[in-house]
Amino acid sequence: MVSRKFKRIKVRVRTPISKTGNGAFSGGKINNLLLIGANGDNGNDGKRYLVKGLRGLLNHSMMALAEQKGIEICHSSEKKETQSGEKLLPEGFHPNGACYPENECIRHRIMGSIKKASRVKFEPVVIISTYSKEKNGDAQKVHIATESRNSLVYHSRQAIQDFGERYFSGEFTFIIELNEELVQEELGFLLQAILFMPELGLGGSINNGAGKLELLEIALQEVIRTRTINKNGKIIEEEKERNLWKQMEEAIEVW
Repeated sequence: MVSRKFKRIKVRVRTPISKTGNGAFSGGKINNLLLIGANGDNGNDGKRYLVKGLRGLLNHSMMALAEQKGIEICHSSEKKETQSGEKLLPEGFHPNGACYPENECIRHRIMGSIKKASRVKFEPVVIISTYSKEKNGDAQKVHIATESRNSLVYHSRQAIQDFGERYFSGEFTFIIELNEELVQEELGFLLQAILFMPELGLGGSINNGAGKLELLEIALQEVIRTRTINKNGKIIEEEKERNLWKQMEEAIEVW
C-alpha cells in the first residue's frame, strides 16, 4: 500500500450560463468547451467536455484583489510595454515572474511562472450532459446546449458567417490541490481570491450576460489518499478527507 497526505480546496459553484471555450468554431465544429471524447450508441451519449478558464479566472481575481488591497503583485503579462513603447501594465503590477527570486510577490509564491513551478494544481473539471446515459464518477452532469448564430449581408440577407457556441448551466465542483504547504498569509490570499471570482465572471460573452458564477460552498480539506492491490490484481484507491474549518477561517481573517 502507498499513501499520500495533502491539502486541497474544494469549491462548489453554480452558473446559469457559461461559455468557457476559446471562441466559436465554424464549419459545424461546435465543441468549443474542448471535446475530449465521445461514445454511446447514437454518438451523442457520453460526450465529455473540459471546463476551461478556471485557473485564468483565479489569476485575474488575485490581480483585482491585490489592486483593491494596494499591494504590488505579478501581472498575467510578462511584458512591460509593446514594441512601440506603449505601456502594457497598470500601476501596481510588474511583469509575471519579474519579482523572482529577490523580491517574490505573494501571487508568484502561489501561482508560479515559467521561472518557478506553481504550488497549486487544478484538477480537471469534466462535464457531460444531464441527458447522457454515461455513468462515470469523474464526470459532472450539467445542462449543455448550443447557441447558433449567423451574420447577414444587409441588402441580400445572405448569411456570411454561420457558427455555433457551446454553453452549459448548472452546478459543478472544482478542486485546487496544494502541492506544498502554504503559510497562513498565502492561504488567506488564495481563499480571498476565490471569494472574489464571481465579481469577474467565467469565460466569454460576459458583457452579453454569460459567465455569471455563484459560489455555493468552499471547503479546505486534509486528504489521505491510499492505493493498494487486492489478491485479484485490482487497484483499490481510497480517500479519507477531513474539513479544516478553523484553519480556513483563521487564514481568511489575515486579509
